[in-house]
Amino acid sequence: MKNFLFIFILIGIFFCRTNAQRKESTPTKGAISNRKQFKGKFVNQSDTECVLQKYHPFTDKNYVVTIKNCPVADVTPGDNATISFSKGQTVFLKDSLFIKIQNDFLEFKDFNGDGVKDILIFSETGGRGGNSFYYLYLVDPKNKKIARVKDFENVVNPEYDKKHNVIVAYGLSGTNNYSIYKISGANKAYQIGKSFEDDFESDADVLNKKIIKILKAGKR
Repeated sequence: MKNFLFIFILIGIFFCRTNAQRKESTPTKGAISNRKQFKGKFVNQSDTECVLQKYHPFTDKNYVVTIKNCPVADVTPGDNATISFSKGQTVFLKDSLFIKIQNDFLEFKDFNGDGVKDILIFSETGGRGGNSFYYLYLVDPKNKKIARVKDFENVVNPEYDKKHNVIVAYGLSGTNNYSIYKISGANKAYQIGKSFEDDFESDADVLNKKIIKILKAGKR
């Protein structure tokens, strides 16, 4: 009888401890366990996966551009990615960016007519997905530099026109419009002339004449 009573007491103690442990491991109301908030959405830290891409812009492979793109990241508010340009332990440039997609966000295209492919980074879309926005970093192999083009992220659907050395933007909205941009000596994208409606069905010859007219007007 004593042995039975002793076993019964041990079972009771085990049950009480187990129940207490369950209560301690349950988050209190309003608490977040191993999670962080990003733009109103809670994501498990363990689910966070970063895409790391490295690019050597010059023949000297000691120079490297590194882009770290994360679904959730502790960068400046609204940003989730960083780009850095370095050589060994020396960091020449580091920016915070917002990149909407996790993969295939990097392209290499010449945007200033020097024959060198620059770094084009997709940021996000607008206008129901028809308008794309990018960051642009010019690559200068002679001086071993890369430079961000300021305000380029406001240029919609940018394409470089080598013939006129301009950037042609095409915005899709209620009415579709072309805008013509140049890059200043201070590496800033600025519009020349006024935007004009695409009422000519994007005819290349007509577009060419309109660009020439804008360039001539800008020289006056």
